Amino acid sequence: MIGEHLGELQPQFDDLDGVAPPAATLTFYGQQAQWEAFETARGSDRLHHAWLLQGPRGVGKATLAFAMARQLLGVERLDDGDGRPTFSPEDAQARQIAQGSHPNLIHISRPPADRGGFRTQITIDDIRRLNRFFQATTAAGRWRIAIVDPADDLNRSAANALLKILEEPPERSIFLITSHAPGRLLPTIRSRCRLLRFEPLADGDLAAALTATGAGLGEIEMKAAIQRAGGSVRDALSLVAHGGLEIDQRLTALWNAPRTDWHGVQELADALSARGRENSYDLLLASLLAFLSAEAEKRLAAGDADSAARFASLWQRESGRFREALAYNLDRKQVVLSFFAALEEARGGPLAA
Repeated sequence: MIGEHLGELQPQFDDLDGVAPPAATLTFYGQQAQWEAFETARGSDRLHHAWLLQGPRGVGKATLAFAMARQLLGVERLDDGDGRPTFSPEDAQARQIAQGSHPNLIHISRPPADRGGFRTQITIDDIRRLNRFFQATTAAGRWRIAIVDPADDLNRSAANALLKILEEPPERSIFLITSHAPGRLLPTIRSRCRLLRFEPLADGDLAAALTATGAGLGEIEMKAAIQRAGGSVRDALSLVAHGGLEIDQRLTALWNAPRTDWHGVQELADALSARGRENSYDLLLASLLAFLSAEAEKRLAAGDADSAARFASLWQRESGRFREALAYNLDRKQVVLSFFAALEEARGGPLAA
């Protein structure tokens, strides 16, 4: 159960039902080299004031950032001898961190919106909380830690405000900054950080992480999720929770059909247009874009540069159209049908011809 020993947890914009958020996840799987790089720097007293944890979504960046924070703050460890830290849920500081109430740690993420849900950006007002945090806390020989998660959500004003703090960091401060898409960051922010690159989790680490979440995946579900998730715990859990494996099976059948199966396309569009299938619909859109990207790469590798360019152009056009459709809540069924019509045109005829 989430928070069984850690009390009431603060909701975050990217919470997954029934799964502990990074602030309450007391161990991690994989990413051992990243942890050892941090430990080496900490042990040498040459700890850089800002760290950029960069890599795909869902591979443990925020989880490791909170582990780094616990280590710096002296949370009790219950290690199992494999070199991977496990922190005690009975430690008072672990409970404070999980609840967002530790006086020496601040977590900057997308804040709640006035009318429910969460905002789509981290704004300059959120970064101003950092200034108040550093003014209100005293170092007293202890680290003061700011986790910015993810920095991709910073708007321009917020990014510039963060840069000013990084240029003249407060005494005994550490910034742990996660990023899924580093190209969105200001180069000047990146240049002030020590980089830790994160890779997708290996199958064994992904299986262990999924088991540790308590999601209760069966053997068949586990195997399918690992195969489809690309080394991401979040993607694996989302696939299972929101019908992603079923979506994947339907799409595979559509890609492999001898000609465009418009009946199958209609059935898929109808199923994911139903009320309550919003998350499944989001997964579908992500899968459609992933297909276009893979198709472009496949055709480029085969030496068909013109065809690859068509699919790359279609990916760019459809990704923009999907963003607009989500922003304005456009008819889901029509969005899906329009995609397959554009795909058929790009392929020069019926699907899989």
